[in-house]
Amino acid sequence: MIKFPIIYSDLISAAIIIYVWLRIYANSNLRKKAVRLFYNIGATLLITLFLDHVWEYFYQISDMSEASRHLLNTLSSLEFISIPMILFFLLMYHKDKWDLGDTIALTADGVLMFLNILNIRIPVYSTINKELSMVNTPGARLIYPGVIILFCFILTHDILLAHDIDSENRIMIIFTALIAILGATGCYTDGDVVAVWECISIVYLLLFLTFIRIFDKTDQITGIPNRNSFELAFFKKRGKPVPILVSFDLNHLKYFNDNKGHHTGDRYLCAFAQTVQKELKNYGKLYRVGGDEFCLISYADYEKIESCINELIKMKKSDPAFGDFPLDFAYGMAVRKEGESSRALYERADALMYENKRKIKSRKES
Repeated sequence: MIKFPIIYSDLISAAIIIYVWLRIYANSNLRKKAVRLFYNIGATLLITLFLDHVWEYFYQISDMSEASRHLLNTLSSLEFISIPMILFFLLMYHKDKWDLGDTIALTADGVLMFLNILNIRIPVYSTINKELSMVNTPGARLIYPGVIILFCFILTHDILLAHDIDSENRIMIIFTALIAILGATGCYTDGDVVAVWECISIVYLLLFLTFIRIFDKTDQITGIPNRNSFELAFFKKRGKPVPILVSFDLNHLKYFNDNKGHHTGDRYLCAFAQTVQKELKNYGKLYRVGGDEFCLISYADYEKIESCINELIKMKKSDPAFGDFPLDFAYGMAVRKEGESSRALYERADALMYENKRKIKSRKES
């Protein structure tokens, strides 16, 4: 009697998925749409891993007949349907920011899904030979690279560009794509289907870790990079040091918190952050480093930054798209001196900001 097979590499992949689910359960602060994304992809992978075991079972009891070959080809094609499904979930993650590129990607993913279903009857990209091994058809030469291109497009367009990605997360995304390429190459050259599911589970884990790190380095009130991200970008940055630092401090947070509640205070912070980020996006990167304190690190021209900040001051109010709040702040801008440490530059920009704050207060009182 043939026992139901145990594919330990698939069990390892399942363990990775369960690990991610347990981490999601423990990290309740992860955004709901990200939680939904990883649950959907994880469930799809678990079903695929089960089908892989079913395939192995029927392989062991096969009588080498045409019917057995057709059954194995059907199961194999059903397994590969998981790939366009996973790509679909990734595309839907940013459906609120849909554009032409996403529409084209969704169309390509739909074609891929159709080809997987068609492969059950017609060998579009693979078939089962008389030795019951999966072999690629000529169409695989187009489909395999097409899947990789589509996956890499989604990674760059819907993950890299949609989030504030730093060098650490960029490395994780690059290796995510590299592992996917290795899995596809192994399947194409050696028919190593098991390697595909192993690679996808590792990709799944790396994507989850990337999302967690993005969350850890993002201020959840304003949506801009937080103190953790600032520390990495400014104090621990490798290579060329940041030449210009601008320190901002809001003037009305206490008023909004005390008189209108902390929810309104949070909206005030968000309106300021989003307005300044929008106006200064070509000149540097904005971070929330404290309660009502923000920093801009920049490699741009000093005079251009100062001119843009003066325009912000003249606006007097935040961009209406982000709320009806005053745009009233103090700032200090410091240019790095030769040999000056990042800590000294930070303290000097902070001192200049407080000097500006005292001048603003003095003008209001006179």
